[in-house]
Amino acid sequence: MNKLSKRQKEIIDFVVEYIQKNSYSPSYMEIAAHFSISSPATVHQHIKGLQEKGYLKANFNQKRALEPVFLSNYRDAIAVDLPLVGLITAGEPIEAVEDKEAMAVPADFVANAENSYILKVKGQSMIEEGIWDGDYVIVERNYSPKNGDVVVALLDNAYATLKKFYREKNRIRLQPANSTMKPIYSKNPLIQGIVRAIIRKFSIV
Repeated sequence: MNKLSKRQKEIIDFVVEYIQKNSYSPSYMEIAAHFSISSPATVHQHIKGLQEKGYLKANFNQKRALEPVFLSNYRDAIAVDLPLVGLITAGEPIEAVEDKEAMAVPADFVANAENSYILKVKGQSMIEEGIWDGDYVIVERNYSPKNGDVVVALLDNAYATLKKFYREKNRIRLQPANSTMKPIYSKNPLIQGIVRAIIRKFSIV
């Protein structure tokens, strides 16, 4: 199934939830009112797009005739594009890089797509958290981590590292999840975000 725009995903989510709650589909006017859309024609275009992509069956000559396709598993098919912004070390800090690539990931992995990005992991320092060399991590920009969160930390405004965050009395401890490695201590590291999900690609030889 084809990827959805942000608005299309919001509408299909609304239609499914409405049907589950009421046992019948919403009208175009109810969809327009829910999303503060002034023109019913705009709703019609979104519904037509969802129909063309295979997510909805719609009879435009009948009221409340919207029917989601693959109701039980359509969420798994929805993907969002996130920017792949570089390589992050899980060992010694390395210089952050900025690429212009993007990756499609399941929407269920991303709570806030507009505020998220992807980094490719290099190194072995997070293996006890199940994060391996070559994995991709989805990072949400969040500058107030809690103890135990896996964070992207920028050191000396130049070097990024992936570690577990712990706030101590007079410093921050950036703890590797590898018992053979020592923590990094910093007075005030710049937290670039919190890891929300891991993506792993398996190579078949």
